[in-house]
Amino acid sequence: MAVYKVLNTRGKEIQTDVTLHPGEVLQDELEARDIKKSVFAGQMGMKASHFSELLHGKRHISAATALKLEKLLGISAEYWLRVQVSYDLFVERQKEEEIHEN
Repeated sequence: MAVYKVLNTRGKEIQTDVTLHPGEVLQDELEARDIKKSVFAGQMGMKASHFSELLHGKRHISAATALKLEKLLGISAEYWLRVQVSYDLFVERQKEEEIHEN
């Protein structure tokens, strides 16, 4: 199986140790569009408390949620799921590093 990497102009892999939960990205997007969180939660069909948990990284973005975001914001569902998967992989890699350090 081939492993694809993002490389810079010198052929070195580009990596970052910074990652964002999709809820943080969503929160920034709502602020940029001046959309009230409580109103948007209603449009998403979510309880305000659940929506708040999503924005604070305590809930994941599911495929169904990603499709709702796509419909309401015009940002593809694939984008939201890629951000979630990237975040999940980052968290798991951090856990593995901690295990190997101990």
